[in-house]
Amino acid sequence: MDMFRNIDIMNKVLDATMLRYSVISDNISNVDTPGYKRKDVAFENLLAQEIDKKGIENINMNQIDPKVYIDKQNYSYRMDGNNIDIDVEMAEAAKVKLKYDTLISRTTSQLSRFKTILQTIK
Repeated sequence: MDMFRNIDIMNKVLDATMLRYSVISDNISNVDTPGYKRKDVAFENLLAQEIDKKGIENINMNQIDPKVYIDKQNYSYRMDGNNIDIDVEMAEAAKVKLKYDTLISRTTSQLSRFKTILQTIK
């Protein structure tokens, strides 16, 4: 197994998480825009499908890209056609921020371990 495989995967997951946070921020910014439809990011399911098909050692992370899509396109509970629920978006933003912070911490720890290993090899 490639020594840096976990770092490659974490990097892609971090990118997808930042994209999701950006999309949620756009949703929050457009909470009062008539006709605006909520957007979301598909990534975790795509990654899980690839892992199920090929195994974690054989997936090509360059072929898995997060996709922005319109969520509940035909759904609107407001008269102006907007389908943003600010409470849901704020909760999602907090959840994504926590996930991102955790991923950064794990990635930093992994890189620190690699650094320690390389220093002992000298």
